[in-house]
Amino acid sequence: MTSPSSSAAGTPAVRLAIVDDHILFRKGLRALLSGYAGIEVVCEAGNGQELLELLDQGSNPNVILMDMQMPILDGLQTTRLLRTQFPNVRVVIISMHDDPSLVSTVLAEGAHSYLVKNTSPEEMRSAVLAAAAAGTR
Repeated sequence: MTSPSSSAAGTPAVRLAIVDDHILFRKGLRALLSGYAGIEVVCEAGNGQELLELLDQGSNPNVILMDMQMPILDGLQTTRLLRTQFPNVRVVIISMHDDPSLVSTVLAEGAHSYLVKNTSPEEMRSAVLAAAAAGTR
């Protein structure tokens, strides 16, 4: 088995999609996470519908870092669809809400993990790497 930070071919182990309706937040996450070895941001979307369209067009992330509250198709609805349409993709939800019942619901619907938006960059990196590693088992 390969390490979570790189694959056997030397390509990044994490092909990340970032989904958030706030463009500045999305671009900030891209800049932050692209700086870590083993993580490549392969696409961005402003909502779940845009993400599904990108996946249908051939984008191939293995981890999706996604906001919970977005217009058109939110994080929970998108997670449900991903579970059936793209079961090998792992979802990490990031939200400003830390309601335990919401966290439980999202995890029960198929998200790998749930982070609040005030989490540290290292915690976010670890969650993304853990989700990628879970997808290789």
